[in-house]
Amino acid sequence: MSASPIDFTALTLQRYPAKHAKDLRAWDASDEYLAEFIRADAPVLLINDSFGALHSATSLSSGALIFHINDSWCSRHAIEINSQQSFETYTGQAISYTLVKLPKSLSLFAAQLQQLANHISKPLTLYFSGMQKHVSNGHLAIIKSCCDEVEYLPTQRKARMYQARLRPSQEVTQPYLQTIPELNLTLSNAPGVFAEHKVDIGSRFFIEHFDRLPSAETVADVGCGNGLLSLAYHTLHPKARLHLFDESLAAVESAKLSFAANFPAASYQIQHGDGLASAVATKQTFDLILINPPFHQQNTVTTDIALSMFTQAKECMSTHSELWIVANRHLDYQAALKKTFKQINLVAQNAKFVIIKAKR
Repeated sequence: MSASPIDFTALTLQRYPAKHAKDLRAWDASDEYLAEFIRADAPVLLINDSFGALHSATSLSSGALIFHINDSWCSRHAIEINSQQSFETYTGQAISYTLVKLPKSLSLFAAQLQQLANHISKPLTLYFSGMQKHVSNGHLAIIKSCCDEVEYLPTQRKARMYQARLRPSQEVTQPYLQTIPELNLTLSNAPGVFAEHKVDIGSRFFIEHFDRLPSAETVADVGCGNGLLSLAYHTLHPKARLHLFDESLAAVESAKLSFAANFPAASYQIQHGDGLASAVATKQTFDLILINPPFHQQNTVTTDIALSMFTQAKECMSTHSELWIVANRHLDYQAALKKTFKQINLVAQNAKFVIIKAKR
């Protein structure tokens, strides 16, 4: 265990995106609990380190190598910012133990453990933690299904903790195939992708109004998920050049698989990153931008990512470009958009969602 408690307040950690509610921190009690099990000079694997709190704590108390399994590009970027060290992906390097932040998605969690099990040749000690309100019986069932010597440690400051020994295993995690007969599409959903087992109702409502979208030469799909919006747009406008962006590695993998299965000859590019940040950096513009914005970051409800997407979108628009958004109506994005865009139109709405068109 760590020789002395880590003072996380002294680490000057910040969330990413940097603009967020002031009461949100870049760590929680489960990070502090996991930090108690840091071993000096022992190479470690960190799974789902949200903003680099665990990486920074490990670096502070140990000179050992640190490797990561992490689905989120924003988390990866935050780790590099907060630790001032490079992010190194785990690909089977020698490790002594693993610290795991329990993710929201159970399928992602199971896939991450299987990824690790595929690389080890003998049982490995893992410590799992998450805030009590976010830890379910499903997390424990997954741990028990692939680990031995599972031990529940006392809860500290509402943070759960399990210790277990992961068994080596050789299995290939398969995507979930989802058919959408009305669109003649089959989606290949990697574990953890948004709307993995059913079509998102917001996306479905959006697609019902796709006949009102302009015929564009270049289209950006921001927060693309499994690529459903781009796939649906391609069926109506097969000559469009599609650019898909998502900060989730599972989303990027799903979109690639889904395009390969449905429209392998389509003109498309898929990027793993922070929304349109890469396009902003290269001064790229699009005729049409589609966004179905998230309002969660891990287990935190927040509009930070959505507002960042809208700001980036404006930077990637010409005077003739259009931004189309589908969103939960209770979030009232129209008020925020009016501060940034000159033209805002409510295109359609139902009891849960609104479709908004914006122009510079």
